[in-house]
Amino acid sequence: MTKNLLCLFFALFVFNFHQSKNKIEKYEFFCDTLAPANVAVTNISHIEATVSWANDPNTTNYVVEYRPVGNFAWISPLTPTGQNFVSLSGLMPCTAYEVRVAKICNNVSGTWSPILIFNTKLNYCTSEAANSVIMHTSNVTVTPSGATPMISNSAASLYTDYRSDASRKVYLIWDSVNNEISVTKSGAVNPNAAFVTVWIDFNANGVFETSEIILNSTGASSNISNGQFAVPSLASVGGNIACSVTMRVVFSNTAVANGCGTFGYGEVEDYDVYLTGSSELSVNDLHHPKEITVYPNPVSDILFIQGILSEEHYKIYNSAGQLVSEGNSQNKTVNVQHFTKGVYFIQIKDRENITRLKFIKK
Repeated sequence: MTKNLLCLFFALFVFNFHQSKNKIEKYEFFCDTLAPANVAVTNISHIEATVSWANDPNTTNYVVEYRPVGNFAWISPLTPTGQNFVSLSGLMPCTAYEVRVAKICNNVSGTWSPILIFNTKLNYCTSEAANSVIMHTSNVTVTPSGATPMISNSAASLYTDYRSDASRKVYLIWDSVNNEISVTKSGAVNPNAAFVTVWIDFNANGVFETSEIILNSTGASSNISNGQFAVPSLASVGGNIACSVTMRVVFSNTAVANGCGTFGYGEVEDYDVYLTGSSELSVNDLHHPKEITVYPNPVSDILFIQGILSEEHYKIYNSAGQLVSEGNSQNKTVNVQHFTKGVYFIQIKDRENITRLKFIKK
């Protein structure tokens, strides 16, 4: 009898032990290591972005990694427990970044989500006319104070994005005055009486605000609307010469409040505007000869310049447009070991061209 009771007790003990172990194992492995779904990047600005993903109720911990596109080390910001998004800050303007997300299950990182690439450049609202046949913009000219004008002649269109056109870029200097703009109105039905409104997103927040209107014409006897404008001394985030803001030109039969949306008759045109503190960096016709390059990029100490003579004069500017170094290259090299980490622009001047290239000091 006693032997039977001992056997029963032992059997119950083994059964309960396995049941408990199975419960523990089930609890410990209830999460999974599959890649998070719906990874997205939103709220992108020159220096910030938000990474988000689909929340898994069984997963409380995630790891996020991001870096500039290229052979860079991954950066992993702190992701609070139970949170399915993380804010990235201190990003380099006008830079392509890649990002990925993974679950953490039992202190083990799971499968990475597919790499997502985003660019730290402003996105703007859309706008266009419904009809440009009876009136449209035929010329936009911006003349920076004391500099070469940007002249843009065009045919009728509902909307044209000229921001990728190197010949139509506008270069303005902080705190400058007496900059000029003119817009020529064309069409078959009295275009002179229509509205012309031009914004430049000086504060680089992606919004066309009333304070950023540089031309506002509600009607004129002439087919040309023109005026003068000043550039704020603190225009643009960081004043990064590699980053542009947008100038939006709206020619419309009705007043447009914020440069967004669709209206009846007219045309919309967008242009890149570069803001800087140096007149030398505002030269309109920038050339980037393909044969001139710099490497390694990013660089730790010695920057090599390929495609120049042994000695060429150079100037190096930081991301705020400030001159930080100047001299002649030595054996096609420049020593940048003493530079702090960040984005820089080297200007190389030979007998015919001015070449400007971006590099990163790591």
